[in-house]
Amino acid sequence: MSLSSLSFHIEEAGKNIRRNGLMSLAALTTVAVSMAVLGGALFALYRLHQLVEAQPRQFEIAVYVHSSTSRDDAQELRSKIARLPGVAHIALFTKEEAMRDLEDKDRQGGTSIAAEIEGANPLPDRLDVRLEDPHQTAVISAALSDPARYPEIEKVRDARQEIEILFSVQRMIRNIGLAAGGLLFLGTAFVIQNALRLTIIARRREIRVMQLVGATPGFIRFPMMLEGVFYGAVGSLIAAGLVLFVANQLSTYAERIVSPLASMMPKAAGPSIVIGLMVGVGVLIGWSGSLLSIRRFLKRI
Repeated sequence: MSLSSLSFHIEEAGKNIRRNGLMSLAALTTVAVSMAVLGGALFALYRLHQLVEAQPRQFEIAVYVHSSTSRDDAQELRSKIARLPGVAHIALFTKEEAMRDLEDKDRQGGTSIAAEIEGANPLPDRLDVRLEDPHQTAVISAALSDPARYPEIEKVRDARQEIEILFSVQRMIRNIGLAAGGLLFLGTAFVIQNALRLTIIARRREIRVMQLVGATPGFIRFPMMLEGVFYGAVGSLIAAGLVLFVANQLSTYAERIVSPLASMMPKAAGPSIVIGLMVGVGVLIGWSGSLLSIRRFLKRI
């Protein structure tokens, strides 16, 4: 297709959109509303999956050192564990910090556990180990529990059961999200295709006249497919703006709520990614919807 021919088709598509103002507005509104529902639902599912996926990374392996181990040996053990594959971060929680933490809990809870401890501090040093991949919790815990390799370690505690539960919830949300996203996509495509089909049916006389004067199916079809692309792109752009506005308002409201979940919430995808994905999906649906509608309609004429 030459550049002049493409320019002619684009000009014709623009004239058709302006000429059929009411039907164009109806199609554009339908696309915008449908894509807003699809984009909003998928964005909410995506954020929920992000939140659940981030939770296992919050858990740490607690490694308790023998009380007889010196501070230098504890620091050396810390460096040794830090070199293990899969260890993202390791911090030393000293026995002095543990005692201060116990005293703070006594003051807050009205107890006197710390005051009843006489003599030397019996609390052990603790190493808090955070992993790059929470799936490796069992493997790393088993390795650290080996007394032949790490004789300084008295006890290892991990949140293996809690992590497994979170992984199960994550898989469930992912599967539900994929199924719901597929159904929403099909429903949105069906609604948009019907809206585009109505705009084509409203111009059946115009299409008939073009056929009678010898216009080829491709010549008739291409401007209408460009119209579908226009409705899909502009409608999706409006829908993306609406989704981002609502998401921003909800984020602003959530920031005012003092909750651990608010601080654990990962950063969302940037506006450019959301807009690009939604406009891309809208263009795809508009193009394919117009193609299917005009093809079926031309066959009946």
